[in-house]
Amino acid sequence: MSAGDRGPRWGKRLGLTLVSLAVSLAGAEFVYRWATAPDPNAPDGFDYEWRERYIRMNETLYRASEDEALVYEPTPSSAVEMEYGTANFNAQAMREQHDVALAPGADVRVAVVGDSLVWSEFVAVEDALPQQLDAALGPGWEALNFGVSGYDTASEARWYERHVRRFGADVVVVVYCMNDMMIMSGPFERFADDDARARKDAQEALLAQVAPIRRETIDDVVFEREKHATFKLWARFTGILTRREFDANYDDEYLVMARQASAARAFETALSRLGEAIRRDGALPVFVISPVLESWTEYHWSELHAQVRAAAEGAGFAVLDPLAEWRAAGQDVESMRVPGDNLHYDPSGNEAFARSIAAFLEERGEAPRARARARVAESEAGSEAGSGSESRSEAGSESESESDTGSGAGAP
Repeated sequence: MSAGDRGPRWGKRLGLTLVSLAVSLAGAEFVYRWATAPDPNAPDGFDYEWRERYIRMNETLYRASEDEALVYEPTPSSAVEMEYGTANFNAQAMREQHDVALAPGADVRVAVVGDSLVWSEFVAVEDALPQQLDAALGPGWEALNFGVSGYDTASEARWYERHVRRFGADVVVVVYCMNDMMIMSGPFERFADDDARARKDAQEALLAQVAPIRRETIDDVVFEREKHATFKLWARFTGILTRREFDANYDDEYLVMARQASAARAFETALSRLGEAIRRDGALPVFVISPVLESWTEYHWSELHAQVRAAAEGAGFAVLDPLAEWRAAGQDVESMRVPGDNLHYDPSGNEAFARSIAAFLEERGEAPRARARARVAESEAGSEAGSGSESRSEAGSESESESDTGSGAGAP
């Protein structure tokens, strides 16, 4: 066979190979499109009834605040029935089933401050974190639920200054949620004015700019690329590569915001202000870090723990971070959290968290107990002084009465 004959045959084979490959790819593309085509009659999987219930809850439990630093605040004596029981605030704007006096009594009063972790979304009030803490501490202690869903650390500092401090707590426990350096949704979306909404929009724009692919967006990014791709099978393959790259370089909104100097500085400033206010009121400031409820062995947020711990210690707080304790004990994450949620605790999770906080407070309880004893002694001394004054007043009145009577008897 001559070289001239081999050339055309080689070209034909290459052509047939390319045609076969093209047909195979086209067939695979067709099969893939057919297999993954969405059912237009299938539900989209979103629970619209749940959304309506939570909109109604936010509108019932919260109101617009006249304080621009808060945007919204609890509505006293408000309640709405949810799937887990009654969601409420009592007359003193706490998630408690009873009214609370302004002045503390003989028990050590503990004010628990924070966002929805403290208010304890998705669980009944008796299973909320402060209520579980009250049970774990036992007699001689009184833990109160001052949680407000969606508040960040700056809002919590302002809420303490405006409201919580009036109740004379001996200990103030600030529970840090991993999203506390950012503006969250919930009640904020319902009550934000134009300026507040502009701040939220700026935050979203920042996230999109510095971390377009992160945990909160990875699914949508891959989906949109495939949705608009000419060759969807290829887009599927590149999506797998994108996910692998993301897994190797994990990122999420909590981590992104903590890296922003402005957000970290705002958090530190608010925390310093809050710590100073608590100490000025004579209470013990305690800062508790709530871990992300995911695998302890593949945990992405250890540096964020260290960052917020350093800020809290610098602001004068005693700091509890239960991560190491839970990891060493083999605490099962799945058994602690609300299904599908890596921040909020279920009743058993709140119970475990409360035990850790209670042990921490017991170790540091001497000063708060001394303050409570002094308060009782001062109250008793005041009562005795008042009783003595009343007795002397009554004695003086009796003497005057006797004198008047004598004068009257001696009158002509």
